[in-house]
Amino acid sequence: MLSELQILVFILFLFSCTKQSFPTYSKVEAFEDLHQSISKYSASIDARNINWDSLGNVYNSLISEDLSESEYFEIIGQLLREFKDPHVVLISPNQSMFTKFLDYKKNYNDSLLNNNYLTDIKSYNSVIKSGFINDSIGYLACKDFQGDIHNNNQIYISALEKLKDTKGLIIDLRFNDGGSVYNAQNLLNKFTSGQILWHTTENRTLNGFDEPYAWFLFKDPNVHYDSKVILLTGRYTISAGERFAMGAKALSNITIVGDTTSNTQGSVMGREMLNGWEYRVTFEKCLSADGNNYAGLGIPPDIYIRAEEAIVSNQDLIMEKALELLR
Repeated sequence: MLSELQILVFILFLFSCTKQSFPTYSKVEAFEDLHQSISKYSASIDARNINWDSLGNVYNSLISEDLSESEYFEIIGQLLREFKDPHVVLISPNQSMFTKFLDYKKNYNDSLLNNNYLTDIKSYNSVIKSGFINDSIGYLACKDFQGDIHNNNQIYISALEKLKDTKGLIIDLRFNDGGSVYNAQNLLNKFTSGQILWHTTENRTLNGFDEPYAWFLFKDPNVHYDSKVILLTGRYTISAGERFAMGAKALSNITIVGDTTSNTQGSVMGREMLNGWEYRVTFEKCLSADGNNYAGLGIPPDIYIRAEEAIVSNQDLIMEKALELLR
């Protein structure tokens, strides 16, 4: 999955090439087409208990042809924000709306971790790092699951080779905002002793949803970490990060500590309004191995620590709980 910055740059490039294609348009018609399109392709309407027809009527009453572009953008943005879905994006030539972090509270402080907990820190790239805690506990942080699948897998192998003799491992995904589900799968495979069902996905089509596709985890032939693992999550754990948490739920050797993940696990599609504005919605239903749909909810941890209470008196209480469980 492309980063939001890459998506924004690409879309702005398209606008620079095509903006003359939409000199005039009907705001009412563009709104109605948007509403109908989302009705056909969004996987979130039922999962999030949204009365989409009612919302369409409410917001349609606000649309008139004499609205400024900025006013019109704000109304469309308000409608899309009703999903409360971090995947939702709206971009015009002059404005952009990203909903990624909603009004969630962070439960993560990178400086505090580096200064008070970690030693022998190794950064493999800008988003993946490892370290030790008290020389006996390993630490692996992934700020996202973006990047080349092969390169990332080699990093995971290298990091776990370094940490293989520790008595326990902490995987920190509290600020993981998603990326490739295959990167998440490759890392999960290194804690899996055999083939297990990870989750299933169903794509929204014009006729409902297609047949479920089953995703599995497999034991990695290159490296297997068999000591206890603690996964740290929070509301800034999004998308592929949440799918990783789904896998952790299915593995008996991983305990999840922290706050509930964000609330969006399915993949997204980008579409275009009649006026050329780009928007993005979740089109894929993602069900856990036991059949739960966590869209709009997030993956709950095994041990819950509210984000508002996570960082207190220069202590990371989520990290403290993880260390307690590994001692």
